[in-house]
Amino acid sequence: MSAALTGKTVVVTGASIGIGREIALQLAAEGCRLALSYREHRAEADEVAARCREAGAPDVLVAPLELADDASAEAFVEAVGDRFGVVDVLVNNAGVVVWGRFREQTYADIERQIAVNLTGTVKLTWAMLPLVREAVVFIGSTAALHGTATLAPYCASKWGLRGFAKALAKEHRDLRVVSVHPTVTATRMNDFRGMAPEKVAGVVVKVLRGEIEAASGDDVDVRQHVPE
Repeated sequence: MSAALTGKTVVVTGASIGIGREIALQLAAEGCRLALSYREHRAEADEVAARCREAGAPDVLVAPLELADDASAEAFVEAVGDRFGVVDVLVNNAGVVVWGRFREQTYADIERQIAVNLTGTVKLTWAMLPLVREAVVFIGSTAALHGTATLAPYCASKWGLRGFAKALAKEHRDLRVVSVHPTVTATRMNDFRGMAPEKVAGVVVKVLRGEIEAASGDDVDVRQHVPE
């Protein structure tokens, strides 16, 4: 446990499964208070919350969040504000992906990825920002560092989010804004192939502790901090 994080209040979106779950569990072990969102996996979210309490989180809020729905985002922010008053760190983790060549994807596929990964995350950050005191972390993707075939709309959403993070860092110099970019990670999005999600979570925690140096606006490529 690091004294740097003990007692901090951290919001983690998309925390019921995958990378978000592992971030929540590791922050719980640091003694953080947690606000965890889920979209459809309520049972999994409740299980994560129970595990977080066992790991050392003094308080855990679980609330639904559909990033593509403004009313849902507003309700989530209100629930966090009512429970905690202020937030030390916002971790924007929730996201969706559709694998497939660009012309094989539908309008709905394209709109969903942009609405959740970019527009919805930007809007949630806008709504949450008055509560945030210290840092905003965006879980991006190495797809935001280079183009990837069969991921064109997803790449567009993550490149856009990366640009937003850099602009936000310049505008809000009182906050530390960092983008953490995992490579292919073993989650449902990737048919459980790739890097272990707990390794990605470990990099996020090290960024928040200050063990990985990253100035506001910087990109952190997970591959540079996790042994092959």
